[in-house]
Amino acid sequence: MDLTTLTRVKALLEQPEDDWDGLITELIGAVSQRCASYCNRDFENKSRTEYHDGGGQYLYLKGLPVASIDSIYGSDTWEWDAGNLIPASDYQLLSAGMVAYRYGAWPYGLQALKVTYTGGYDAFFEGDGSPPEGYNPPPDDLEMAARTQAAYDFRRRKDIGLESVSFPDGSIQKVNSGEFLPSVKAVLDRYRIRPYG
Repeated sequence: MDLTTLTRVKALLEQPEDDWDGLITELIGAVSQRCASYCNRDFENKSRTEYHDGGGQYLYLKGLPVASIDSIYGSDTWEWDAGNLIPASDYQLLSAGMVAYRYGAWPYGLQALKVTYTGGYDAFFEGDGSPPEGYNPPPDDLEMAARTQAAYDFRRRKDIGLESVSFPDGSIQKVNSGEFLPSVKAVLDRYRIRPYG
């Protein structure tokens, strides 16, 4: 899922011409993928299935924000059809994708809880009229981080990998900033979740 749009990146670049639309669109996709990879998550709003360990107080779902939980099954033999459906009244979705079990620690063992849920952000609405009910796009700071990085990558398309340049007056120009600009990385750190499994 793209975390920004062509229109927004072009506005930041102050570049209304359409000559570079293809490249900018590719950069938006690549930057969005890098952001998702760095944050250990998929930002797209969709149905998901995850497997979690029992024994802890919370399950930490990765597809944030979590819109709804469809079902949670428990089975130590990993035979989900024969596993036990845990009633929705036995758990509660808390903030930040945490799911609490009403009776203390979650039952079952390693990877024995199968959670099916819907979570993530909606793609940007750019059509006529109002967005659909429940529309939840990426937050503004995350969108701006992706937009800034895509614009930066576009501006640096002619000096990829440039580390330094000597000028007649002896000055040096350094361009390489790593995978992300420091300000972009600071925003992504707020959306990064711990890997598990």
